[in-house]
Amino acid sequence: MLSELHDRSYHFLNFLPNVANFLVEKHKESNLKVDEKSLYNLVTEADLKAESMILEEIQKNFPLDGILSEERDPIEGSSGYTWVIDPLDGTTNYTHGLPLYGISVGVVETETMSPVIGMVFFPELNTYYHAVKGQGAFREKKQIQVSQTKSMKDSLFVTGFPYDRNLSLDTLMQYYKSILQKSRGIRRTGAATLDLCWLAEGKFEGYYELGLKPWDMAAAGLIVMEANGKLTSMDGNDFSIMIPSLLASNGHVHEYLLAEFEGQINRVVY
Repeated sequence: MLSELHDRSYHFLNFLPNVANFLVEKHKESNLKVDEKSLYNLVTEADLKAESMILEEIQKNFPLDGILSEERDPIEGSSGYTWVIDPLDGTTNYTHGLPLYGISVGVVETETMSPVIGMVFFPELNTYYHAVKGQGAFREKKQIQVSQTKSMKDSLFVTGFPYDRNLSLDTLMQYYKSILQKSRGIRRTGAATLDLCWLAEGKFEGYYELGLKPWDMAAAGLIVMEANGKLTSMDGNDFSIMIPSLLASNGHVHEYLLAEFEGQINRVVY
């Protein structure tokens, strides 16, 4: 199994710079075509082309693998592995000329949907993160670990808001206000994968968000786990990329954060 994972990881760590270069060049264009999938949820021609590049590479080199991707219908496979892809996480940032966006490519065991490979490239930050299950987490070639901060007052947190946030805005603001009052602060980058990768290398102590999709969590979630972080749903259940809420932390502040959400999770935003 490990050799199969390394084959996939090695191949795509060498291939994804091509997708990153495409997104950087496309980002320079002044006439980028943008469509709305729903309120606040955008898709660009860059998303679609980047996704096509990734899917073609998978199907050419690992044709028996399944694929679950943000902009396409699922593809079933027979190998026992499924790729989970977000070709451009942070599309709103991208359309506004911000460099805070990434390419997220994960592999899960099809039967359990448990992540076994995670790769996230940030083209305009000139860096990438990766992990293979049981082998540690890395920023480029350097192994990374979550922070060792143990108190809420010394912690910096990060969050995001779901696309249908207007349905639960009061609840979201309640979480935000409560945590902000007890911590060093809360940030919002607009890209879940960046939030999680920065948590994995110790920049943040915790991250929470409702309304996530599998491709938001599969790759970066594994990177957090391999960096010795902790993942659950926001109501304390075991982590699953199929559950659309996520609490990630350095482990030390996890129970404090769970207490903030206890009895308050508003499932309408799922």
